[in-house]
Amino acid sequence: MKDTFNDAALFLTHSATGGLEIIATLLDIQPGDEIIVPSFTFVSSANAFVSRGAIPVFIDINPDTLNIDENLIEKAITTKTKAIVAMHYAGHPCDLVKINAICKKHNIYLVEDAAMGFGAMYNNLPLGSWGDFSVISFDITKQINSIQGGLLIVNNKKFVQRVNNVYHLGTNRIEFQQNNVQYYEWVDIGSKYQMNELNAAILFEQLQNAASILLHRKKLSQHYYNRLVHLENTGKIKLVSKKLLSNNIHEFYIILNSFEERETLRIFLSKNKVEALFHYIPLHLSFLGKKIGRYFGGKHTEQISRTILRLPLHSDITEDQVDYITSLIYTYFNDKISS
Repeated sequence: MKDTFNDAALFLTHSATGGLEIIATLLDIQPGDEIIVPSFTFVSSANAFVSRGAIPVFIDINPDTLNIDENLIEKAITTKTKAIVAMHYAGHPCDLVKINAICKKHNIYLVEDAAMGFGAMYNNLPLGSWGDFSVISFDITKQINSIQGGLLIVNNKKFVQRVNNVYHLGTNRIEFQQNNVQYYEWVDIGSKYQMNELNAAILFEQLQNAASILLHRKKLSQHYYNRLVHLENTGKIKLVSKKLLSNNIHEFYIILNSFEERETLRIFLSKNKVEALFHYIPLHLSFLGKKIGRYFGGKHTEQISRTILRLPLHSDITEDQVDYITSLIYTYFNDKISS
């Protein structure tokens, strides 16, 4: 991975959540600080900062990419804004050029939440290369996994010494090992963030086979797309944008025309032994989100949350199984028309 991320400082963690918590420590998040984050994301994207007293400022998504709507970000920035969390939904890259420019203009930090993004690229650079900080997840649900684990990427050089201290339970262990200090002692806030040896061994094997794993998943995505594009052309569903297929490694989703249709299709697939899942409840509509955060945007996040359906995509699925799943979807729509 060192070759992939050039001279960035890399830290294997017990989870991507752990990596985000380290970032919150490095940024010295204080009560009242504000973090800009998409509403359509996993709770960890906000929780790592909220747990230190930050106010989450939720942003609506771009319905074409399901990523944070970069055109709404500047409206949400205040003097209290510390960072923008750019979560790459399904591993599809945000507009990092534009978001980076906004961060530089307002002197705030960019955090890439690339939890779903290992193996995906933006402008010929891997996701995780653009932010001051980035995290990748190696959870069991991800395309490359260690059962449980994550990667923290620190691209901003001014934080390298401190991140070593925080990562090693708040001690100056690295400086001591390099004979730069006389004593090994407690110097900062820290915790036990390291990935354990068993998870690291599993990750090593996965990384050895990463090229073939990612290629297989890309082929499955393309096969799903080819099989279902007729339903998109006839207005039955909306697919992942064709221009995003080259980076479509993590999941394959379809978007239905209504919540009711999403649910009836999901139940129909379940009765035929196919597990298809919805995804996030918008954070700005959650109990805690409504209590402590604020929201910028329209109804895209809510609409996508109510109509998205994720189809099975993992390394053990075959193209024949994709044929079976997509045939069921056609059967569902044919039966609906005839009923």
